[in-house]
Amino acid sequence: MELTEGRVLLREFVDKDVGAVLAIHADPRVLRYYAPEVGTLDHARMLVDTFMSWAREHPRHNFQFAIVDRTSNALWGSCGVRRKGCLEGQAEFGIGIDANCWGRGIAYEAAKLILRFGFTELGLREIRGVAVSENEAVKRFASRLGFNSAVPREGESWMMERRWKAMDWVMTREMWERQAG
Repeated sequence: MELTEGRVLLREFVDKDVGAVLAIHADPRVLRYYAPEVGTLDHARMLVDTFMSWAREHPRHNFQFAIVDRTSNALWGSCGVRRKGCLEGQAEFGIGIDANCWGRGIAYEAAKLILRFGFTELGLREIRGVAVSENEAVKRFASRLGFNSAVPREGESWMMERRWKAMDWVMTREMWERQAG
């Protein structure tokens, strides 16, 4: 499956993406807001294997795509909507992008594409996301996309060790339609 618009191609992950995923996640600017194991080869391999297995599921519940430069085919990151474990009509949104792409509008283009896919193609009523409460750039990004934030809550143990909280974000189909319209 592929989705495309502007500079961005969203495509399924393939084995050869492991190195690029590792390079993105091992960058200290990215790793700053993740658990330490995210920056390892084992974790990158596990992620790519998981994303490829999701693509083979029938029926498919999770859609996590590689964000790729349409011109050069360089892997810029990943984004997706994942329904497994969510209530009917809901999904979790996730995006991660190469720090060298920050501030260039690439994540915004990819996010708009996957949100449109979630609300129109999958018929979702609500999409949620979660991030580290200390990540100011994600706060601005989620707000620009049209997400509303909830009260920070206790996060995973690696967050608590850093005295951080988890910040939940939510967007309904109606909110998306107002933003897209």
